[in-house]
Amino acid sequence: MIIQDRNDLRGTARDAAGDGWTSLRLLVKSDGMGFSMTETQVLPGAVLRLQYKHHIEACYCIGGVGTVHAVDAGTEHIIRAGILYAPNMHDRHEIHVPAGGGPLHLICVFSPALEGDEVHGPDGSYAARKD
Repeated sequence: MIIQDRNDLRGTARDAAGDGWTSLRLLVKSDGMGFSMTETQVLPGAVLRLQYKHHIEACYCIGGVGTVHAVDAGTEHIIRAGILYAPNMHDRHEIHVPAGGGPLHLICVFSPALEGDEVHGPDGSYAARKD
């Protein structure tokens, strides 16, 4: 059984961050579950342009408010507590969080599992990893 205390992960290699986001990697590839789980915050005022070319992602919002724009479809959806979004076809998407409020707080699952130290590349994706 795996037990993780988020407080024990702070300041470790599993505590990743980039421009406009933080991500605590609760489960990673080395945990052997076949997927990873993160506690992610998109910070106020952030606009993240993402496309996970090598991963499938599902995000469940547990706090805050923002929008997700499906770039190719041209649609926009409000994200708030209780909403799940999943760019299931490697969709290009943008996450917008209004300035002046709090962060968008998400629990995210990735398949294949993240190593734990990834940050977004210039194209908004995580690099493919070799097994």
